[in-house]
Amino acid sequence: MKIAIATPILFDPSSPFNHLFKDLIGEFLKAGFQVVRFVATRDLQEEDYKFEFDSVEYVKFIRRESNHGNIITRFFRDSVTNIREARALIRSDADILFEDISYSSFWPVKAAKKKGMRVIAMLQDVWPDNAVQSGLIKKNGFLYKFFDVWQQFVYRESDRIICISDDMKSYMVSKGIDEKKIEVIYNWGYSDETVNISWDENEFVRKYKLVKDFYAVYAGNIGKMQNVELIIRAAKKMPDTKFLIIGDGAKREEIARMAAELNNVTMYPLQPSKLAEHIYSMAGVNIIPLVEGGPQTAMPSKTGVVLSCGQPVIFCFGAGTEFAKKVKQFGAGISVSATDEEELVEAINWFRHHEKATKNYELFKSQFLRSKNLERYSYIVRESRRT
Repeated sequence: MKIAIATPILFDPSSPFNHLFKDLIGEFLKAGFQVVRFVATRDLQEEDYKFEFDSVEYVKFIRRESNHGNIITRFFRDSVTNIREARALIRSDADILFEDISYSSFWPVKAAKKKGMRVIAMLQDVWPDNAVQSGLIKKNGFLYKFFDVWQQFVYRESDRIICISDDMKSYMVSKGIDEKKIEVIYNWGYSDETVNISWDENEFVRKYKLVKDFYAVYAGNIGKMQNVELIIRAAKKMPDTKFLIIGDGAKREEIARMAAELNNVTMYPLQPSKLAEHIYSMAGVNIIPLVEGGPQTAMPSKTGVVLSCGQPVIFCFGAGTEFAKKVKQFGAGISVSATDEEELVEAINWFRHHEKATKNYELFKSQFLRSKNLERYSYIVRESRRT
């Protein structure tokens, strides 16, 4: 059986999703599947996307980078790439299209169905609804309706849809998608191993010569969906607590201007992925915020890695979400409002004044194990040919 793995958005060597696709390709090869990967790159010389898999067939498309704030330009550039991908699919001998769903996946999905291929949709976010949440378009406006028509075709025609959270699955069902074909598989960490890095062994601490203290830490993309402004508002009310904001993104400059007014917030640039576990391990508490309603359309990819480190976590998703119920069930942290900084302040203070004797890895072991989740992907691919 041959799988065409399509990631039509521009390949980014620094993307936090790369370890997921590397693991998926490795799992599919181990299961005995043949793999052809369709990938968009900036130039012909780039080869980071190969992940050292010599047995994989690659079909490369050259495309220009787009301004993420201009969704029209992004849509049409990605559409051109996807039309080319669709033509390549028609010529291929693949049995299954494994599509990382983007805002222009209509074309390859249509081509795959025309050829009689099964389609497995990997849904990292729900478009165009996440564009509404990030303020790029208005709910039920012309652009929303335009994009939603295309995406509804993709969701309807996909034989299986893999969502990365229970909240996302519930939201897809509310949009009229058949619940029976939706699976939930959370994005995993770097391995099945739990992480226990001491302060003295911590490479991030050494790199920036940090003094041992309690730090409230946000590390990751600083974009429109991440709601890092909530952390800044909390920091204003906690002048005696040290905050670290680490990363890059569309709103970094805005957050930097806000942080410059505060003496207790320090910002660091985006760090290499090899330091991620060191950053999450040195935190007195890790903070993972999203815009209100965010878990319905997205789930931060770092969640599994953060949980693997066992340090306290505050999820600013809203206490009524399905994920908040899991957090409470496993005692994996505290869930607070996505909008009320007072709740975040209270949660940070709780962790600051309650010494944590042991690390908690239970939610990580339940939902985010690499081997377990990869086996589920492999099973879904295998079974899709039998249905």
